[in-house]
Amino acid sequence: MEVNTNLISHTGTIKSINNQHLVVKIISQTACAACHAKGACTSSDQSEKEIEIRQFDGEFSIGEEVLIIATSEQGYKAIFYAYILPLFILVMNLLILLSIIKDEALAALGSILLLSPYFLILFLLRNRIKSSFNFTIKKMPNTTL
Repeated sequence: MEVNTNLISHTGTIKSINNQHLVVKIISQTACAACHAKGACTSSDQSEKEIEIRQFDGEFSIGEEVLIIATSEQGYKAIFYAYILPLFILVMNLLILLSIIKDEALAALGSILLLSPYFLILFLLRNRIKSSFNFTIKKMPNTTL
């Protein structure tokens, strides 16, 4: 079996189906969420996310476990929009505000508030951004012996 390093895969469960799309629920967890000491530690994190699959082939049923596949380029684009660009905006705003306002706390608050337009723009463009992310869905390989 060939492993493609340009793909990101995640297992999930089909939550709903209609003619246009599938909604798949995935459990996203940090590396420490699987740790045996997670009960004594407060850093373990696990969250439930829903992914909408607009193009799919085959028959799927609600509750079926499936494999969701995306390209690593899509992952990098998501990281850019969610983390890198806002961090850049935050730091640039902070540096500009620190040169104008000499109060560090006020400059920090202002730079955080100046992120609001960025997230508003992301919200308004969510459908356009969503259409640029395409996921592939595959049935889980039969693992019965």
